[in-house]
Amino acid sequence: MRWFDPWRQRRDVEAIWTSLAETCRPTYFLTWAWVENWLATLPRSVSLRLAAIVDDVGPAAAWFIGERVIFHGGIVPSRARFLNATGWDEFDELTIEHNGWLVRSPGSCSIDRVVDALAPAWDELVLDAMDATDAILTPRPPARVLTRKAVACHTVELDKVRAVADYLTLVSGETRSQIKRAFKLYGARGPIAIEIAANLAEARTMFAELVALHTAAWRDRGKPGAFTPYMHRFHERLIDQRFAHGEIQLVRVRSGAATIGCLYNFVHDGIVSFYQSGMAYEADNKLKPGLVCHVEAIRHNASAGHRIYDFLGGDARYKKSLATGSSELRWCVIRRPRMRFTIEDRARDLRAWWRRRNARPS
Repeated sequence: MRWFDPWRQRRDVEAIWTSLAETCRPTYFLTWAWVENWLATLPRSVSLRLAAIVDDVGPAAAWFIGERVIFHGGIVPSRARFLNATGWDEFDELTIEHNGWLVRSPGSCSIDRVVDALAPAWDELVLDAMDATDAILTPRPPARVLTRKAVACHTVELDKVRAVADYLTLVSGETRSQIKRAFKLYGARGPIAIEIAANLAEARTMFAELVALHTAAWRDRGKPGAFTPYMHRFHERLIDQRFAHGEIQLVRVRSGAATIGCLYNFVHDGIVSFYQSGMAYEADNKLKPGLVCHVEAIRHNASAGHRIYDFLGGDARYKKSLATGSSELRWCVIRRPRMRFTIEDRARDLRAWWRRRNARPS
């Protein structure tokens, strides 16, 4: 096992990561395009290292580890480690999904190798947004896994869309009716058209419009929305750096001259990953701007020959309604046996018992 400083040993880190990415075909969130942008926008005060298994052939596996002390309940300290994350909410709001480690071949690494690399000074390892497989659920005792949450990851198999005359035949009758009604209402205002940013200038303009729509909608709900200063800076740089490589898809759907909504997608290895949106919501809930925009984007990406339209994590109704398949992402913590965790667990169980005991009958 070897450790690398991602800023001082940048060339080594890039060489290791890109060599593994060529063989294991990671999701977009684990490509060097994403990782390079991440490293370039993070402050160097963040404690982050690259762990790599290197043998006679070359790099066999690699992953990033963030390190910080956290306090459960504001009291219980824990030396936490974070897989491909920093441990700071300000930066981890990027929410990478389909998380994991890069491997040269399927047998090149296991969860136990990842855990062993952390020894001895750690208490828990945080694994966010991992594809739900047995590999992340069975570390060697005495370490144990806690699943903090499990989230559906809905997808549209674009081969199925290409195989039918109309994508809407793949969704439920209720969803189909809602979509057709929304198209009719928008169509009465002017022709519905999808626009895909064809150059960097158009991409920047669409992204700015998306951020404005997104922020306005969330402020109406009393919340700030996703685009914090760091998030905004990260994505502006990502678009500038990667649009020319065909990895960034900015979509605008219009009704006449008016914008219905904008989508921000990543395109990699035949997978279109829907990351964020900005919708022009109105009082009439029959308009369904999100459904209309995604239907247009799904049709476009099916015509473009892509394989999967990935809604990423979340069980929002529109994602489930439009999907043809789904998997599961899990947010897990691997903990070493510590008395502080035992006390915390017992306190949580006692609190839950007390709430049940004192709950009013329904």
